[in-house]
Amino acid sequence: MADGFVWGGFEGASHRRFDGQRVDSIHASGHDRWAMLDHAILRSLGIRCARESFRWHLIEIRPGEYDFSSALQQVRAARAAGVKVVWGLCHWGVPDHIDVMAPCFPRKLADFARAALRMLREEVSDIGGWVPINEMAFWSWAGGHKGGFSPYLSDRGDDLKNQLVHGHLAVAKALREEGNFHPIIVCEPLIWIHPEEGGEEEAYLIRLKMEGAFAAVEAILLADPTAIDVLGLNYYRHNQWTVPGRQINPGEPGHRPLRYLLHDAAKRLALPIAITETGAEEPFGTDWLEHITEEVAAALAMGVDLRGICIYPIMDYHGWDNGRNCPCGPIGHRNGQRYVRAAQHQAVLKLDALRCRVFA
Repeated sequence: MADGFVWGGFEGASHRRFDGQRVDSIHASGHDRWAMLDHAILRSLGIRCARESFRWHLIEIRPGEYDFSSALQQVRAARAAGVKVVWGLCHWGVPDHIDVMAPCFPRKLADFARAALRMLREEVSDIGGWVPINEMAFWSWAGGHKGGFSPYLSDRGDDLKNQLVHGHLAVAKALREEGNFHPIIVCEPLIWIHPEEGGEEEAYLIRLKMEGAFAAVEAILLADPTAIDVLGLNYYRHNQWTVPGRQINPGEPGHRPLRYLLHDAAKRLALPIAITETGAEEPFGTDWLEHITEEVAAALAMGVDLRGICIYPIMDYHGWDNGRNCPCGPIGHRNGQRYVRAAQHQAVLKLDALRCRVFA
């Protein structure tokens, strides 16, 4: 992972959405077919570390049988380009024959992790780290509390979160038993909520929501302090809002600068930190990366142990709910062709220039 301060993340969500349809972001973007080109472009941008996701639902179609052919383009493309990969095992999507709420879920996820590690070793892949489960806090809310996507539960967010915690712990144990010592990373949303109205009760509920974003991380560390090596935080423009639901943008009243959010998290959890997702749709992408660069520089000056920043998605992707093209990141699509957004590339170079403060 230390090979790069700026990473590029290829959107990898694979959950079943509200209407039961399977999301496959890797296929929708063409990354499964054009991974060689995508990683070559990524490397040409000076980026040497990427986030990639396995599509578990395609790999384990039958229980206990693993066919990694759907991932080989990604694996071999990264190897050819000299890009180290942080692999996501479960980006909210599980095979149809697996019930995420069943007692056997943690073991099945751990078995999948073992199979993935063995395949990557056979492919002589350069592993940058592992994300056992992406955004446990968000999945618990969206799939366990609101019923917005699989497993379609209502008011059972804590139950789902408990399952995901045990899944992470099982993966960490399995990887250690297999002799893997690449970093195990959690990727959780970094949020800030500001009350525009309401009294003490409203403020208390807000604190509970913000505490919930770290609940899974703290539960994991309590059970096994060695099960997390890097605290990954996902941060976007919409991660700060008021209680009525209005987005708070940088510079507006109630907005808490990212540098302080990072400092707070580092002080609370005493772990190295990576910003594992950040970016903005066009036309805001360049301005957002310049804002992130300013905040990251300030956080480093405050002593935050920040190991990397992942631009996510690094490339245009299709919206989960409606399939629309979402233009974002330095790599764009036009008429079936890839191209580089020059202004965002320059912003990436400025952000990467901060690496001297980390790897000096």
